[in-house]
Amino acid sequence: MNRLVLVPENATWVKGARDALTLGGFATAAACTSPGEAAQAARDGAIGLAVDAAFAPLEELTVLVRSAEQTENIPILVVVRDPLRDDLDRVFRFGIDDYLVASDIHQVRERSVALSKGDPWTGLRAPAGCVVLAGTDRARRILIARIIRRWGFDLSFASDRDEVLARFHQGAVPRAVIVDGSLPPDGPERAIDAARRDPRGRDVPWLFIADASLLETIRVAVQTHGRAAVYDREGPPENIIFALNDLLQPGAVDARRSPRLLHSAPVAFWAGGAPETIWAYSYNINRTGLYVRTLVPPPIGTLLQVRFRPPHGEGLVALDAQVMWRKEFGSSQGPLYPPGIGVQFVRTPLADEAALRAGYEELLRESEGGGSSGGPQRPPGGAVVGASPTIRVHIDPGSIKEGR
Repeated sequence: MNRLVLVPENATWVKGARDALTLGGFATAAACTSPGEAAQAARDGAIGLAVDAAFAPLEELTVLVRSAEQTENIPILVVVRDPLRDDLDRVFRFGIDDYLVASDIHQVRERSVALSKGDPWTGLRAPAGCVVLAGTDRARRILIARIIRRWGFDLSFASDRDEVLARFHQGAVPRAVIVDGSLPPDGPERAIDAARRDPRGRDVPWLFIADASLLETIRVAVQTHGRAAVYDREGPPENIIFALNDLLQPGAVDARRSPRLLHSAPVAFWAGGAPETIWAYSYNINRTGLYVRTLVPPPIGTLLQVRFRPPHGEGLVALDAQVMWRKEFGSSQGPLYPPGIGVQFVRTPLADEAALRAGYEELLRESEGGGSSGGPQRPPGGAVVGASPTIRVHIDPGSIKEGR
């Protein structure tokens, strides 16, 4: 039966959850007041339980559900008020699977779709992000656009340097720029030089498609301009996607060699084509990526904007990341990870990159038995030990997207 058990029935978010589930085509959920009643409702048929994080006997309920063969694999979600302030470490130690923010309780519908083996991301447009395709040959642009779109990218077209530069300030920063042939008024080399002076274009990769006679000239001209590559115009157009993929994933080999270390912290992410911010929880981290546990994993290739607290950090870092691997609820394939996504960092502001690097290196030292370098430590779910008094600033989870 497609219903969610809601606990307790007097929680302020229950009515909103019921309304969202009804609109989503799910049966009216049962609402319970005691662990025994909730466990029995789960045994009577349910796709999961949503429990208020402040429900006093939460641990008892979790034990009852997990100790019965009939319900041991039923997902348990908790509903929190503020993921940045509530003690998520405590509830995840009980064995829960995911959480919802009370102010966004309507997202219970998407969680229920996922638990019913549906796809809550159906209709997400261009999961891989936007690529600017520049050039003067319209027929070639159409040919290349077909190939790029097939791999989940959206396309924005430009016919000269000024139009390319303008695209950096129209919505989200493009994933990459592809220049086919010449680019008025003064060539592709001048265009990338101008882009690197723009803060929003400084880190965007460029792929130049050029005639064989110009390959080496362009390669030399752009080699000091960061991430850039050249592709032979006479090569198969279908292979352009491979050149683009290599350009978008620098350091992938290093990422595989970087140890994955356990790291638990609230994570907020959203995709460009989706209106909602999803709150999740990190599982492990390495130098260039993060595994995020969530019951609603976006499709592979999706470009996400991510906010999370780095190891040994107090504030949130902001970065762009791409989904490289996903595990759906109920899947037995792949590593023994909880449902979620493995993301690779693709664009990180300098200050956030420094915070990530410092936090990861400290975590690595601890994992190797080197101990702490002497800075303040944060026990799981607790306050910082040994830190000077600080002013606590409340961040409203509902406004987390502001300023992105």
